[in-house]
Amino acid sequence: MTVVREHLDTVNLLASAPDANFAHAEAAALHGRKVIEGIAFACLVASQHGQGFVPRTARGQWNAERILDLCSKGIIPFPSPSIIRYATEEERKLYNVKCTVAGVPERRIPIRELITMYRRMHPWLHELNPYASPTRGEFYRQNGQQLWDDLARIDRFIERHCITIAGRGFFCVLRDRVDNQTKVLPLQKIEGIPELQS
Repeated sequence: MTVVREHLDTVNLLASAPDANFAHAEAAALHGRKVIEGIAFACLVASQHGQGFVPRTARGQWNAERILDLCSKGIIPFPSPSIIRYATEEERKLYNVKCTVAGVPERRIPIRELITMYRRMHPWLHELNPYASPTRGEFYRQNGQQLWDDLARIDRFIERHCITIAGRGFFCVLRDRVDNQTKVLPLQKIEGIPELQS
């Protein structure tokens, strides 16, 4: 997740350039693909820690689409945008808990849609063929906004998330509000999370 955060920080720098153009978008697409690959690898890590194994078909795999296909089949877990917040009075009474993990549905990205984003970034990684493609400027006008929108959605999706498998859960925050560090914590360790939301 630290590597994913580094790529997203680079994307945010490129997106905030006052003169963002094709070259900025091209570099951002490369980092965006690496972010999605990092998310896929995190799903494998969660599988290893939760179930004690990584599927044989995923070992040595670098293509995020193939790994995410395993998520869509329920073979390995997939992250869910979440927050950790103080429990409501009712939750305290019913479940005897102080804190709870709450999903953030508006930040979710379905697995198939994340794969579609991964595919959309692919053309940015190759030099445009002058006999078959529009100019760089035209390509940017046609595809640039979609790329920036996809990258912003991915950042919101993975910024704070929970991933669970076989009854074990992990909460990740890419940019902690207190110290700006990236943290991945087992959910049992909620007392170590300083950014609880009330």
